[in-house]
Formats: sequence, C-alpha cells, structure tokens
Amino acid sequence: MIDLWLDSLIECGVGEALVNSHLHRDKMTAHFDSVNRRGGIRIQESYEPVLLGSAGTIAANPEFTDDAERVIVIYADNFSDVSLASMLRFHEDHGGPMTMMLFRAENPEQCGVVTLDSEGRVTSFVEKAARPPSTLANAGVMILEPSMYRKIAAMKGFDLSFDILPRLVGEIRGWVWSGYHRDIGTLESYEQAAIDAESLFASRGRFSDGTRPCVFLDRDGTLLEFVDNLIDRSQVRLAPDCGTAIRRLRENGFACVVVTNQGAVGRGVLSEAVLVEEIHREVLRQLADARAMVDGMYYCTFAPSNGNRLDIEHEDRKPGPGMLKRAAAELHLRLDASWMIGDMASDVLAGANANCVGSILLFNKKKPPTPLEMEHIGRFPMVSSLTEAADWVIEHSSDLSYGVERASDAGAYFLKSERSQIA
Repeated sequence: MIDLWLDSLIECGVGEALVNSHLHRDKMTAHFDSVNRRGGIRIQESYEPVLLGSAGTIAANPEFTDDAERVIVIYADNFSDVSLASMLRFHEDHGGPMTMMLFRAENPEQCGVVTLDSEGRVTSFVEKAARPPSTLANAGVMILEPSMYRKIAAMKGFDLSFDILPRLVGEIRGWVWSGYHRDIGTLESYEQAAIDAESLFASRGRFSDGTRPCVFLDRDGTLLEFVDNLIDRSQVRLAPDCGTAIRRLRENGFACVVVTNQGAVGRGVLSEAVLVEEIHREVLRQLADARAMVDGMYYCTFAPSNGNRLDIEHEDRKPGPGMLKRAAAELHLRLDASWMIGDMASDVLAGANANCVGSILLFNKKKPPTPLEMEHIGRFPMVSSLTEAADWVIEHSSDLSYGVERASDAGAYFLKSERSQIA
C-alpha cells in the first residue's frame, strides 16, 4: 500500500514525504531507508511511540511546510485509483486554502460526511452521524496550502475528523472522485480490496501481479548532457529534451529509473556522499524544474580494471544486469515488458542481459561506439535524441501482447511538494 501511494505521488511531482510510524518500526524504517537510497522520493520518518492521531502528527511537525508550495495529507489505509494530478489541478484552479477528496459512500453513517454549496465549498461536516445529511464522504486525501497546514498545526488537535475539520467549514472545497476508492481498515474490506486489485492494477497500467513496465535510463549522455568525469553538481545539465521524454513515457504507463556506472567512486575520485547528496539531488531538482520525476536512481561504484565496455566485471556494473534486476525487485517492475535507453554499448547490452524487451542506443557524438562494439550492438535501434527513443518505446510497446495502458496519477502520510515539483 505504501509503495502504491508513493508511486502516485512521484507521478504528480512530489519529492518529499513525512510518514508517521508506530508498530513494526524496524521494518518500516528499513523500507524507508531503501526508498531513500534508490532516490525518486525522499521519506522523513516521524516515529510515534504513542499514536498522536491524524491531527496530532501535523501538530508535532509544524515545520514541514518550510519551502513548500502545498502539502498533501493521505490516510494510507485506503486502496484507490485516484488521480492526484487531477486533484492538484482542481486545487490550483479554485485558489482556496484546502481541498478535500470526496466519494459516494454506500454506508455514509460510518464516514465523515459533508454537504456542499453551488461552488463546491463544504458547508457542513459531521463524523459518523446516525442520520447523515448526504452520501458525500471524506476520502482521507486532502491538499493544503502551507498557511492552512500551519493553522491546523496550531489547533493542537488529535483527530482531523472530530477536532479540526468541523471548524474549517467554509474554507474547504470538495472534489468528488468517481473512480475506485476503498477504506481497508477492516478485514472484510481488506479481503474485498485483494479481490479488486487485479482490475485496479490494470486501470493503472500494471499487470495482474502489480508489476509495471519500465524504461531504464543511463545518466551521462542520456538523461544528462555528456560530461567526462562528472564529479561536481555544477556540471549537472539535463539533456534538452529530457523533461518532455520522461513525461511522455510516464503518461503512457512506464516507470522511469536511472541506472548509472560510477566507477569514479571506486577509484576514489568521487565520494559516495557527494554523488548521492549533491550530484543526484541536483539531478532530481532539475528534473522537478522540468516537471519530470524518476522512480529511482541506481548506481554501481565498482571500478573496472579495463576500459572494455563489453566485459561484465561486476554483476551490477553495466553491461551486467544487476542494477536493473535490483530495481525490478524493489520497484515491482516487469523486466520482459521494459526497455533500456543509453548512449554506450554497455547500456544496451545491460538491457539485453536483463532480458528487457528491447534496448535503444542514443548516438553519442563525443564518444561513439568503436567498430568492435558495433559488432555486438549493431542489432539495436540507434536514435539521435531521448525524445526519439521515447517515441520508439511507445510505438513498439503498443503492438506487444502484454499491452501498456496509460497509468493513473495515483497511520497517515503527510506529503510536502516544493514549488518546482508540482506537475
């Protein structure tokens, strides 16, 4: 469930999340660490030895709005195909301080229920009323302006539904989602969600087992303009068409994951800390500015003993398939429905060695393939731009039997998005 929400958040440009934890903290922390290592979205854990309640977590983290344009609050025990990007657009258009996602409840007496005026403002909110005034129920997803987040934090409440939301009537706009949405807080509801999962996954461009197709992207010369020995964040420059290509791939249902050889770390030229905390954070910042996000950034620090890009000296170093296989396991990707795009022989061969459906070579004028390399990679299509590679992937995937459909933009999560990260 957590990973499904994280995927939806990445889709709409959220780069940072605050997650409150309580039970099974060791497992939760280990998972958050894994997410942070692979990049894409950064998780900050708020451990609660005693649960603070949905409003209490906000009160305990008032600084979370620092440098944020808006905050998304999600009750994570919901299974949904909601388009967060559509909800964000609605929120931006009405210009108010808060938007609440609503759905038509079959049993409104078990929910927090609202009434709306002709402009969609919430005119009343009652929690679990014996005679609910409507069937429009709080879906547990809210978008807040920073000023509203700080206002809620200052109220020092415990539960949003009982202590806070009734006091904000008139300041909230309602946004009705007519797609799938289920609270899985009971065993019966959880079992039904498990039955519904296959059709829900299909609507999100996933396969019945929850996996999805991916495009793996090399970093230097593909995602970024080619630089020999990139060892400083000031050298980071996105390829001109990078944002457009990634947005197109994501719109057509593909996850996007960066896989990069970083032998400079193994040789001692570059520290791993600088690579991750400075260079890759700068890459993610520039991607956000381009309204594009990736699901992860995987790197191999092994330093090769020779410059032959056809040799596998380490499973993780391309042309070895290790990074692609690890990403597939951690991000629930289906390799035989995925593609590899890169500007080196080692890139396209890594895709082939991972049994991807195809690899595409992006021609690098500064470092073209050698005649020996061309003997091994001549069978792969060669293109001149990342946009052209994305078009190739989309066109050729639509003819495959597994199909690729457009993906939906899909305690509690408290999620911060910086100005440059909102799609």
